[in-house]
Amino acid sequence: MLAELSRIIDVQEIDQGIQEIQQALEQLPEELKATEAALALLQEGQAAHLQQLEDLKAQRRDTETEMAEMEDGIKKSRQRLMEIKSNIEYKAMLKEIAFKEDQRDQRETRILELMDRMEQENQAIAAKVQEIQEKEEVLARQRLAVATEMAKLQEELAALEKQCRKLRKGVPPQLLKRYEFIRQRRNGTAVAKVVDGVCMGCNMNILPQQFIDLQKGMEILQCPHCQRILFWIDEEAEPAAGEQKVS
Repeated sequence: MLAELSRIIDVQEIDQGIQEIQQALEQLPEELKATEAALALLQEGQAAHLQQLEDLKAQRRDTETEMAEMEDGIKKSRQRLMEIKSNIEYKAMLKEIAFKEDQRDQRETRILELMDRMEQENQAIAAKVQEIQEKEEVLARQRLAVATEMAKLQEELAALEKQCRKLRKGVPPQLLKRYEFIRQRRNGTAVAKVVDGVCMGCNMNILPQQFIDLQKGMEILQCPHCQRILFWIDEEAEPAAGEQKVS
């Protein structure tokens, strides 16, 4: 195998490793989004319960004010009752007092209902606080794990990029330019192995004479179908004969 072909194979292997790490670095933050969305939903639920609690408190205050006003009205009506001389007016006043007392009692019942609902909201808020705390702890652990993994991957990426730069210096500029051109158009794979006359990049048969020339290892050939740079390894020979890395 030509030395420059062996080098370009090594370059592709490292480039693919770099691509995988870059994809992992992009994906890792995405893993946090589900937990962040769940936390945001809990916080929205808590905010809704807090708002509902405030609304109930306002309703209770208003109802207590109305009840106090009715109690004052009942007290005044009873005082006036002592001054009435006419039996008809007396009965009318009693009826008015009874109506006001009924309205007051309804307000009192309403206040008790509001207090029950406020207690329910307080319980719901307490539960949400607990859920939010637990979810925040989960998210903190996930963020730490992601940050640790990203730091590790960035370190690996830097090492691979350094290694790749070194390898690229040993590749003829024209071949490197051809490699980059193909790689950008073939989803990151510019070099393909040939097995039994078939290009593993596009799974198409190459010409018989081209396969013979490829086995001779005297020149760099490209697939007539996908244009990838081709290489062939004699599977029956020692691994080092075809797979030895060239520094």
